[in-house]
Amino acid sequence: MTAQEPVPESVHVRIARALTAEFGNSLWQANEPLPSETELARYFKVTRRTLRKALAIVEAEGLITKNQGRNSLYRGRSIALSHDTIVDLPTAAREAGFRLTTKLLRMGETRAGLAEARALGVRLGETVGEICRLRLLDGRPVVQQRSVIPGNLLAGMRPADLERNSLYQELQRRHDIDGLTIGREQLIQSSATTEEAAFAGVAAGHPVVRVLRLVLADGKPVEYSNSILIGEYFRF
Repeated sequence: MTAQEPVPESVHVRIARALTAEFGNSLWQANEPLPSETELARYFKVTRRTLRKALAIVEAEGLITKNQGRNSLYRGRSIALSHDTIVDLPTAAREAGFRLTTKLLRMGETRAGLAEARALGVRLGETVGEICRLRLLDGRPVVQQRSVIPGNLLAGMRPADLERNSLYQELQRRHDIDGLTIGREQLIQSSATTEEAAFAGVAAGHPVVRVLRLVLADGKPVEYSNSILIGEYFRF
């Protein structure tokens, strides 16, 4: 018995994949117009009917929108991460047109390790608060975040609140902490640990972008986070 040959990919599906890759690996900005259908059909060497079928797929994915008979517009459904100002993920996701949900994985006290103690300015082994969350965009896991905060800031926080609101909203509401700034941030190419991979639904060692961030309020550390980004949803 011979092995079954793979079904060839339809032309319009191939074009849709090419357009999706183009948007994810270039400098397109929200509301910028695409070339006309005539130009795109000529470029891909297909009929306008085939081109429209490809555009329909990309539109269904939320990447483009029709502009009342004119050229399609790029919607810009990616989340821009700022290195200068604090923007909580729920706000950034909403502005990009995503539905964000949060699953709380772990919340409680832990002992500060080397990285946590240095970042928060506490003694090695001192009790600190730990909050681990999985963030999903339109139901897809895209961020796994571990936040470590000074122990006293964990007081009063409830799991349901951290699934509904951002940590920064809770810090402001419960401890009147405002004026948050990024004290230090580092993005590195990394691999998902076994625990991270299990929650994120990827294989252990899966390549990820790891974001290490220290957040300050009035010059004092209030959060040290270690997050992994999964998927092509972010721009830096």
